[in-house]
Amino acid sequence: MIGEPLSRRCAAQLSSSARKTTNPRRLPQVWSASYASQAPDQVNTWPKGISLERQHARMIRPVPVVLSGAHDRLIRVNRTSLEVQGQSSADASYIPISGRWLRDNCGCNQCRNPETGQRQMNVFKGVVNCDIARIETSKGGALIHVTFGDEHQTTFTQEQLRLRSHSETHYKRHGIVQPTMWNAGISSDPPSVEFASVEKEGVGLLLQKIRVYGFCFVDGMPATPEATESLLTMIGPIRNTHYGGFYDFTSNLSSKDTAYTNESLEPHTDNTYFTEPTGLQALHLLSHTDGSGGQSSLVDGFGVAAQLYESDPKAYRFLSTYGVLGHASGNEGISIQPSHAVPVLSHHPRMGFLEQVRWNNADRAGIDGNFTAVEKWYSAAAKFDALISKPENQYVFQLQPGRPVIFDNWRCLHGRTAFTGKRRMCGGYINRDDFISKYRATNMTEEDIRASTVTG
Repeated sequence: MIGEPLSRRCAAQLSSSARKTTNPRRLPQVWSASYASQAPDQVNTWPKGISLERQHARMIRPVPVVLSGAHDRLIRVNRTSLEVQGQSSADASYIPISGRWLRDNCGCNQCRNPETGQRQMNVFKGVVNCDIARIETSKGGALIHVTFGDEHQTTFTQEQLRLRSHSETHYKRHGIVQPTMWNAGISSDPPSVEFASVEKEGVGLLLQKIRVYGFCFVDGMPATPEATESLLTMIGPIRNTHYGGFYDFTSNLSSKDTAYTNESLEPHTDNTYFTEPTGLQALHLLSHTDGSGGQSSLVDGFGVAAQLYESDPKAYRFLSTYGVLGHASGNEGISIQPSHAVPVLSHHPRMGFLEQVRWNNADRAGIDGNFTAVEKWYSAAAKFDALISKPENQYVFQLQPGRPVIFDNWRCLHGRTAFTGKRRMCGGYINRDDFISKYRATNMTEEDIRASTVTG
């Protein structure tokens, strides 16, 4: 896991890499080992016989670099075998594609349910013939036809085989886009969509803007809980928690959480006490009477993380290494903690980019490290806290009836100033997987979805 502690050798490479980074436009990168098992102050050497760089290293970085086009990996077709070129255009070696993989990924109606895409045969049982009898091509080699020993036939495109392990395929699989990072200056033109267009055309543009910016307003919406709930269900099922499902509340502490008061709230992530925090959160102010205050704020967690890396790579590494626990303990009969400690900055285990910021000082419980490591974590966390508290990093705005905001809880931190009077709020949570599923369904072609979903 990216979040596991790093070795001293890894830390030294980080320091060396940081010193060599002289181009301010170069994307920040950090070396991280995937299965070191001890903290930096407990490890003296990397295990013998293991090449850190070649086998177990990951490049972790604040944001993904989404590139169009693929490395032109060649496919070599023989009468009874298929081979694909190595990982780079300079790699002259070819890797055989096994008959079992080809049979396992057959997309015909006999092997896969045409309605659900689910596999209907099992190559592990030993009754499915995976021996390649012959291979033929058509359309100038663009289509590759494989016949197995039992005369079963399947067809692949060259592109399917070339792009199987390409980063572009992984980005499509996870709905990754190139994010636009922002600061307080986004107040001049925050992302928004018209409710009328969402009703007419669906949530595709809304979710596309959330993927790029981390949040989006919906303008011209009826200031009612019914309309808000209907909008959320267009994206996916509303997540049910110990607070309930769709929420409609005032500041009466009906649930034991400071969100249900009129107190100020520092920028934070919701649900850090869950193993998987919610993906999206919606907030809609329905009314505010007999008082003032209650300005909302959003912070781009990805942008702040990039700032931290530029200013202090070691602090970035510590917040990417040591896990933190959260807790929900205020309501009777409720004592929730995640299944394991998770770092403030979590990176994709294969692609290496930052995919989740997880910060909630109020709900924070234990820090997973010895006292030496904990003190270093405090120093790193203080620098992160200072960055999210900078006015230039906070987009401050006043929620308005008829203009809800929906934001990515894995990226944006949200807060609120104290207020007087009575406010009525509504909104809800949507799971991360449901959010990404709907984004892919509304922003990708069926061919891209199929190619990046069911092939192994």
